[in-house]
Amino acid sequence: MNHYITSEVGKETKNHYENFPVATFLYPKKIREAAIILYHFARLGDNIADEGNFSKKERLKKLKIYQDNLVRIKKNNVNVEPLFQDIYKIIKLFQIPIDLFQRFIDAFKQDIINNRYKNFKEVIYYTDKAAAPAGEMILGLFRENSKKNISYSNSICEALALIGISQDFYEDILKDRLYIPTNEMKKFNLKISDIHNKEFNNNWKIFKEFWLNRIELILIKGLPLIKNTKGRLSLQVKIMISAAYLLINRMKKNKCDLFNNPPKLSKIDWLVLSCRCILLK
Repeated sequence: MNHYITSEVGKETKNHYENFPVATFLYPKKIREAAIILYHFARLGDNIADEGNFSKKERLKKLKIYQDNLVRIKKNNVNVEPLFQDIYKIIKLFQIPIDLFQRFIDAFKQDIINNRYKNFKEVIYYTDKAAAPAGEMILGLFRENSKKNISYSNSICEALALIGISQDFYEDILKDRLYIPTNEMKKFNLKISDIHNKEFNNNWKIFKEFWLNRIELILIKGLPLIKNTKGRLSLQVKIMISAAYLLINRMKKNKCDLFNNPPKLSKIDWLVLSCRCILLK
């Protein structure tokens, strides 16, 4: 299985993926190509969920094509779209559980149907479908997917997802999507109109500290994954955790306004983080 990328969309993803700061040069070629396909599956599904110009019904219809293809390969029917032919090969070669792909699809559906969350438990239930499968898939590619490692990875992925949510409060509300739990909006006296108006007032600053401290506690639970994995994967985990801490620390600064100027990591940031993690192994 020299090349998984049989589809044109897969090849496009390969080009796009190579421009990402978290370079897959850390991965051996065979794993790298598989990771690119898995990334494309997640990215394309996420794009379908976010297609604002289409109705919910239209987006769910597009997502059903994803679902139908997944059902076919589950039955070893390879009469599927090229992307899913690639996915089928990866599942067979690396023994990636097919339910991980289903969890992604469930998350895409949830983004279309559900735009509010009652409590933080519901938010974590969402990240368990929207983010955690990615970490478990990568562990599977490296044959490092023990139960302990999956648990550590889930914590890291949850934290990364919550950081991403923090960066997109304003962008998400424009899609009428809010991941801040309703009970916490009430507790901290937060108003949706503040997000629309980009008014990051004192109530939001107090909430920001609470929100970020909780993310940090979740991230800490995943730290053992660095020592529990080997070689390039361990280095990748270290870089991702370092990136998460850098973003959390930047967000914690008093002057940080998550509505108007949420911190992002530049390519230079990623380069510095990567070099630091490599040199301080």
